[in-house]
This record gives sequence, structure tokens and C-alpha cells, in this order.
Amino acid sequence: MNKFNGKHLMFFIWATSIVSIKTYPSLYISLGKRDSWIAMAFAGICLFIFAYIIFSICEKHNTYNIHEIYLKVLGGFWGKFFLSLFALTIIFTLIECSSIEANAMHVNILPFTPSWFFVLFFALPAIYTITRGTHSIGIVTIVSITLIIISGTILAILTQKYKHLGLILPILSNGVTLNLLLSAIRSLSMFGGFALCLPLLDNFQHGKSLKIYVIVALLFAIQMEVFSSAGIVCTFAEKKAASLFYPKLIQTQLVNYFQFIESGELHVLLQVIGGWFIKYVIAFLSLITLLKNLNFYNKKMIYIVSILVVLASCILSSNTYLLFKALSLYTYIELANFIIIPFIIYTIFHFKSSKKT
Repeated sequence: MNKFNGKHLMFFIWATSIVSIKTYPSLYISLGKRDSWIAMAFAGICLFIFAYIIFSICEKHNTYNIHEIYLKVLGGFWGKFFLSLFALTIIFTLIECSSIEANAMHVNILPFTPSWFFVLFFALPAIYTITRGTHSIGIVTIVSITLIIISGTILAILTQKYKHLGLILPILSNGVTLNLLLSAIRSLSMFGGFALCLPLLDNFQHGKSLKIYVIVALLFAIQMEVFSSAGIVCTFAEKKAASLFYPKLIQTQLVNYFQFIESGELHVLLQVIGGWFIKYVIAFLSLITLLKNLNFYNKKMIYIVSILVVLASCILSSNTYLLFKALSLYTYIELANFIIIPFIIYTIFHFKSSKKT
């Protein structure tokens, strides 16, 4: 993996930061209503600032190893403790990936197929991909994300005629409300998957160009999510959009041109299945990297974690209401361990290292 560079990192960022918001946006639309796209834009700005500061600190001090940074700031015990919390949040992310993919397929596409079947069909290929090594994960990520972006572009064109701009007007009719701020916070937490790349940074070729590629990747991802959020509200109106578990899957069912082209579901299926699969294997790779740094890894760990994830996913994916309650809680855990705590620790590391020099 040390042959990967900033261009490859762009695909890792897209794979980890986009799919959550695309798949279940009702979590933040239910709070932001018709102005949820504004909340998404604000969350995107916050993510951009977070990433820019993190990479600037890493570049300035030529340190990209999250394990080294945590231990320098917090010491041995507390450093390992907070890294363990980071690793635990990654495990929750693995459960998110597996559960959402299975539940979305069961609810929208194949209702007579039990969700546990999708969980197994998801986990077994993932184990095979992970055991093939980091270069295999990189190749699968680049190919899959390229196809997903092309598919998403086609889908945006196909659904354009079903969007009505008037449904997001008037803008900020109630001003900046508490719910709008909470929507922005939840949107930022759903962007938190970006932090899955942090444990992997030490394995990429470093240089000034690395930060430039991160900036480009984030700008692309943020604008995509803002337009996607606005597009959902423009299609269904705020109340309907907030009540749908997976509005993108419903939106694609509207596609009908010339009584012939009705392939919207195929495009979104590629995004849902492919997107969650890639995020899953990258999250697993990030977990393995952390566990190796903590001296808590052996070859059996892949199978032990996979079994735990499968069991939890089977329970959650079988009940949509339970799943979304768990997701509501997970977003705040993600915000704390993927955004807030790393930001504080990296900032302290910067000031401590600057004083020494």
C-alpha cells in the first residue's frame, strides 16, 4: 500500500464519506426539513475545515501516524484508551454498513428474502477481499467508486425532470432554528466516515500534493451531497422526504422515459451495494491497522470481528425501526470519536510539537 498516493486517497475519501448520507438522509431531513440542504452545506464546510487542519498539522510536523500522535499527546494508557474507542467506533461502522445494506435490500427490493441472507451474502465476499491484502482493496475501491460516480451522474440526469425547485422555497422561512443546527450536526456526524482514512494515512506517499488531492476530493463529495439533499426535497417535499427510510431508492422508481427506460433501480443498487461494500472493507482495513499498532491483532481477528458484526447486523437489519434508532445513537458516537476527539488531539499535538521546535 505504500505505493499509493494522493490520487488513490481521493477514492478512499469518496468511499467513506458519501454513502451514509446518500442512503438514509431522512435522519437529518426530519430535522432540517426543506432547509436540510443548507444544513448539509454548513456541515460540509465544517468537514472541510476539519480535514484541512488535520492534514496541515500532519504535513507541518511530517507525522501521519494516528497511533503516534495519540500517544504523544495522551501518553501510553490514555492514548491507547482513546485509540480503542476509535477502533470500537469502526466496529460500529462495520455493523452500520452490513445492516443498512441488508435492510435496504429487504425493505425496497426483495421483501420476501430475509435480511440475514443479505448480511451473509455481504460479509463472506468482504472477508475474501480483506484477506487478499491492501492492494486488492485499493483496486476494488478505485474500480467500484469510478463506476458508482458514473452511475450517480446518469441517475441525476434521469431523475432531473421529477424535481421541482419550488418545493425548497421559501429558503430559511423560519430563520436559523435549533432543529436546523441539529440537522447540521447530524449531517457532520454522517460525514464522519472520512476519519476511517486517518489510520491509513501513514501508508500513503506523503507530500504537499496529498493535501491538494484531499481538498479536491472533499469539495466534490460536499457538492454532491448538497445537491442530493436538495434533490430529495425537490422530489418528495419535506414531509414525505422525512418519512421515507431510503428516499433515494424510492426516487429512482419514478424513472420512466418513452415507456421503455426504467432502469433507475439498477443504478441506485450499484451505489447502495457497491458503496456500502467498499466502505466496509476500508473500515476493516482501518481497524486492522489500528489493532496492529495496539499489538492486539492476529489472523483470527478478521473472522472473530466478522462473526460479531454478522450477529449484530442480523438483529438490527430485521427491524427497520430498531435499526434507525440505533443509527440515531451511532451518529453521535461517530461525531465524538471520528470528529471532535481527533480534532482536539491533533490540535494539542500541533501546539506541543511547535513548542519543542
